[in-house]
Amino acid sequence: MDARTGNGFARLRLRIDPARVRGLVETVNDGILAVSGFSQGLSGGDAVRNLASPIVLLAAVAGALSVASIALASTLADRDAEQVAAAEERRLLELSPQQQVDELAAYYEQKGVSPATARQVAAELNAVDPIAAQLEVEGFDEPITIGDAVTSAVLAALAFLLGAAVPVLISVVTPGEWRDEYTAAAVVVALALTSVLLARLGHTRIWQTLLRSVAIGLAALGGSYLIGSVLL
Repeated sequence: MDARTGNGFARLRLRIDPARVRGLVETVNDGILAVSGFSQGLSGGDAVRNLASPIVLLAAVAGALSVASIALASTLADRDAEQVAAAEERRLLELSPQQQVDELAAYYEQKGVSPATARQVAAELNAVDPIAAQLEVEGFDEPITIGDAVTSAVLAALAFLLGAAVPVLISVVTPGEWRDEYTAAAVVVALALTSVLLARLGHTRIWQTLLRSVAIGLAALGGSYLIGSVLL
């Protein structure tokens, strides 16, 4: 890797929100593990082995719709909470504007800012956008829009489908008698790739993330296969 490539990757890491990256990569892993485990469970039962491919595809689509709906509902709930908090802050600012400035100053003092500087920062922020300043104290960093909610839902669905594509492809292109082995190998490779991506962009330890993801993934596959053997 030359210096320009390294600098470009470093700038990319600074622009990306590590928490959001971790969330999306974890959703990719959910798609890998949930649908692979489902596929292994089907393989454990002879009655539905021949129907595994369409059933696995259906499970992938259903899982994507599920995570999208959860992401949409969660983001909209956060938006509602933000709007309620904003309305309350407007009411308090009308009743006692100076008290709100005092609360802002106390907030920055708790972060280690000197009292004089904290009061100056509070006064300046309050003069620019008092509602936004108060919402930051309440834990709302940026306004959440309907577009943000839809984007979160779409990204969650795409991330899940990206992970689910691994077991779906395995169920289609591999012979039935080797499907379990190919699925396990594909899951290990896919989890290894997502673990490296998660570690590099999400600021976590590569080997610790890799070993944890692969071990949990293989345990989930083994458990799904055993359950399928018993129930199907």
